[in-house]
Formats: sequence, C-alpha cells, structure tokens
Amino acid sequence: MHACPLSLIALALPAFGLAAAEPAKVDPATSVLSEYTNAAAPDPHPPPYTLLRFNERYDSLADPLNHIDFFDPAKYIALDASDPHSYLSFGGELRERYEHFDNAGFGTGNEPDDLSYLLQRVALHADLHVNERLRFFVQGLSALQFGDRDSASPINQNPLDLQQAFVDYTFGDPSPDGPKVIARAGRFSMNYGSARLIATRAAPNVPYKFDGVQIIAAQGAARLYAFLVRPGQESRHQFDGENDGQSLWGVYASTPTHLKLPATLDLYYLGAHYDSRRYIRGSATEDRHSIGTRLSGSAGGWSYDWEPIVQFGTFGDRDIRAWTIATDTGYSFRSLPWKPRFGLKADYASGDSKGPDGHYGGFNPLYFKSGYFNDASIIRPTNIADLHPSLQLVPTRSLTATLAVDLLWRASLNDGVYGPAGNIELRPVPGASRYIGNTAEAALTWKAGRHWVWTASYVHLFASDYVRAASGSDVDFLGSWATFTW
Repeated sequence: MHACPLSLIALALPAFGLAAAEPAKVDPATSVLSEYTNAAAPDPHPPPYTLLRFNERYDSLADPLNHIDFFDPAKYIALDASDPHSYLSFGGELRERYEHFDNAGFGTGNEPDDLSYLLQRVALHADLHVNERLRFFVQGLSALQFGDRDSASPINQNPLDLQQAFVDYTFGDPSPDGPKVIARAGRFSMNYGSARLIATRAAPNVPYKFDGVQIIAAQGAARLYAFLVRPGQESRHQFDGENDGQSLWGVYASTPTHLKLPATLDLYYLGAHYDSRRYIRGSATEDRHSIGTRLSGSAGGWSYDWEPIVQFGTFGDRDIRAWTIATDTGYSFRSLPWKPRFGLKADYASGDSKGPDGHYGGFNPLYFKSGYFNDASIIRPTNIADLHPSLQLVPTRSLTATLAVDLLWRASLNDGVYGPAGNIELRPVPGASRYIGNTAEAALTWKAGRHWVWTASYVHLFASDYVRAASGSDVDFLGSWATFTW
C-alpha cells in the first residue's frame, strides 16, 4: 500500500508540465541522475534538476512568462516586489526502491540468503533567498524500509531526519558567472568531481551529510572549495548528530583547461581522521591524507575520465602508503541508430601487502559514491582491480539501456574483500588466486519527462574458486526504483 503515492503521481503526470516547453539542459555530471549511471557515461539529456538541489537557481521565474512547469509557482515565491533575487523556493523528491538479493555480502555475513525489501525516501526542502547575497537552505527527509525491518540499517531507516540546514553569504559579484566567494556554515551535502572520494551516496535512503564550514570561490566555470567538517552519524529513531569519531577537511579545485583537447582539470587534497578503523590486520586510529588529480572531458565521439590518487598518513603505528587509479574511457557512435557507446573502465585500488611489520597499503575511498562498480554495491574499492567493459544504447531520447561485464581481482593476496561500509566480506585464503569473479549487468532507465524517472537493474556475480574457498558464493541482485523530483 506504500506505493500508492507513486500511483497517484503517475495519474497526475500530464498535469505536471510533461508536454510543456523543454527545460534548460543540465550538465550530466551534476544532474540528479549522475550517481545512477555507473556502467557508462550519463545520457546528455537528464532531467533539469541537480544532484545537490541547493545549486539550482530560480530567479528567472520572477517573470511569469518563463513559467513552463506545473511546479514553477512553488519554485519561485516573490518576497520583495522590487528585488527579483528575493524569493522562497520549495522542492522535493519521492523515491520508491525495491531491492532483492540472493547471498548478499557473498553469503558470508548475517544477512539471510534470500533478502527482499522496499525502500521509501521522501525529501522536502525550502530555499530562502533573502537577497542576492544571503540565503538559507533546509531539507528534511523521511526514510523507511519495508521488509526485514528489524535489521534495517540506519542509512535506510529513519522516519524523520534533518538532512541539510545551512546559511550562505556571498562576497563579490553574486551573478552566476561573476567572481565571488561564498561562505557556508551548517549541515550540507558535498559531491566532488567523479564522486570517488566524497559523494552524496544516492542509492541508500539516507545520503551523506556533513556538519561544519565550507568556503567556495568561483569565477565562470572554475571552482575552489575549502572545508572542515564532521560526517553525520546516522540513527534509526532520532535526528542524526555528528560523528565525533571522524573528521574531514580539504581543498578541491576544478577548472577548464582551455586547451585544444576539451578537458576539465581537478586538483585536490583531502585529510581524514578516524578514532577507529578496521581492516584485515585489525583496528586502530587512522589519520589519512589523499592527494589526487582528475582529467575529464570529451572530444568528437570520445569521452574520458582519469583520476590517480596517492594516500599517506598513519594507521596505528604503521605508515600508510596507498594509491589508486581509476579510468573511464568510451566512444559514442552518435550517427548510428540507438547511438551506441562502448566504454571501458579500469580501476586499481591498493591493498595491504606488507603484513604487520611494514607500511599499511590498503586504499581508503573515504565517503565514496554508492554503486561504485555497479548497482548491486557489493564491493568497496579497497584492495581491488577490475576491467569493466560496457555498451550503452539509447533507443529513444527517454530510454537508455546498458549492458556490462566486470572482471574483478584482489590487488594483494594478503588482503581480503571489503563491503561498501568497510566491513570484511572475504578473508585471505592461503594458496588462493587473486581472481574474485566477474559480473554480468543489465540496466534500463526511462526518463518519462522532467520529473519522473524509472530504472530497473540486474547484476549477477559469478564467484571464483577463491570466493568459494572463503565460504562465499554467487550473488544475485535485482533492483527497480522510481523517482519523482520537483
């Protein structure tokens, strides 16, 4: 009965502006769908809503002639007739997500062999622009899991929570492309670059959020972010507080290169402290520093996203020496029917190979995006190497199909396989190979207009002899989710 709201929305869709003039384009890398397109590059025409909803601007709706959507009156409520930049804007999301697993966590944990549940997320936000410089943003969230409720994780179950609440003040030129500095304080989401280290975590019911301060310097398309935060600590039955055992700080810069080869260059430093982290070798305090760069762009039919990262610091009394390189390269045949795109992702994230007497080599992906390898979210990018070829097809502008295979290995024989939360799924087995197995993946996404998106995804992992020797088995995942955004 909890799917009824979606049914009502489906009946009302024609009234919600689906036949109206086409809304403005949004960069696929920042669209509301950007964390759901794992096997291939995002479709170039996503819905015109951003992954970080506070990045949306609606002052253009001060002119009633620009209203093209049923919700536009709620997106812009004038507060000062003499100032078009003084307004209140409302928005939200309703998502119903069904997931079924056979042998979740390789069948080695406490989860039942046959696991099915429905996730429901309702988010509402209010964005108050007092003027061009001062704004307040608040977002509330309700997250419910139906089925296997007693063991529901706090990232899926919290009936009422404060997801975001912050204040911004802009110094300099507040126009969209003008040189400016924005000071932000409170609770907010962050998502940088390809989201390999700091992301929103879109798939679970409760996304990441961080408490602290952030400075954003911007001019045109160039951005420089500096921040000092603590991640939120999820709770199943009360407002989430700060995680006092963790802290995160850093500087992230991104700018177009203006070279003959169109590209965006990112450079960043991230620091993280954990009172306790657990790996195969045990638990200890961790202080970790990450330095990375990312080059991404497209030219002709080619698209690319390459990102190397090195990490250093201490884990207990051991020095950290870890690294990763992640690449995503593809070619789109835009003149052919269905616009096929052939892609290849290749990733390597170091594991611990030296034992207790050497440096610690396991890579830590910090607060990385959900579904890093595929929608099943089986494996954390620690001690992992993979080759991930894919084929994306666009039969119609609103329909996208993806087929993929992922070949997976352990980077180090002395380290195991980790789940998304950092839990140990598979331990090392003497004499076993590096090979973990391979996945077969299929996904279909239907963008039924500006507000409504439906996705179905299937993943099967064929377990290797190593996985079976570690008491694991094949994994099946079937998921389907529908999202209404306004």
